[in-house]
Amino acid sequence: MSSDDGRSSPYAFWAFYTLYKRLNGTAAAAKVSFDEVCEKLYPDYPVDPSSNTSLFVTWKKKSRGSSEYHLRGCIGTFAQLPVVKGIERYSLIAALHDRRFSPISAAELNHLKCSCNILHNFETIYDGKGDIYDWQVGTHGIELEFRNPLTGRTLSSTFLPEVMPEQGWDQRETFLNLIEKAGVSTGVCGPAALLQDYEHYFVKVIRYEGRKSAITFEEFEEKLAELEA
Repeated sequence: MSSDDGRSSPYAFWAFYTLYKRLNGTAAAAKVSFDEVCEKLYPDYPVDPSSNTSLFVTWKKKSRGSSEYHLRGCIGTFAQLPVVKGIERYSLIAALHDRRFSPISAAELNHLKCSCNILHNFETIYDGKGDIYDWQVGTHGIELEFRNPLTGRTLSSTFLPEVMPEQGWDQRETFLNLIEKAGVSTGVCGPAALLQDYEHYFVKVIRYEGRKSAITFEEFEEKLAELEA
């Protein structure tokens, strides 16, 4: 099941630490290792630093004069990467190279929250046969591959497990938004038409689960001070 109980983790801390070092310079940050973070700050959090995993890193920024956070960048990979290297890589890609947003600046750091979602339990539930609705909102993330009705090109998109509850989407609305996210949004061959005739257009539907953790700048700053003490 996807976990988003507000707890931080060595994964979320390391993602924030990676961006912090990049924007402030390595001399401005404590020189620590991921193992040291696990041992000193999260001794009870189960971690396998040698594992390979799929993951996504998400950055959100607190609105001025508000406690609400809004998306500032989110990118990840379904490839199986060494977990520490994957977090380091996608922390920076999500913060600096998400094409939907300008790169995060050092001046924004103290307004940020970082989430790290370690993905697992990938299962194809439709590949020409099967049930596209064999998944649960709040538990599963969904990856969709489908054929563009105009070009025949295969498109794909995904939503992480927490997105559907956050947006208030049911399963049908999730598929409509997946199709639109991939670039098919209007016309007689729009999302509703594709979903109605999904057996003709859908190539593959994959469900997966995630273990999500998050850390605000305030908590990151506190924990960084613990390491530097």
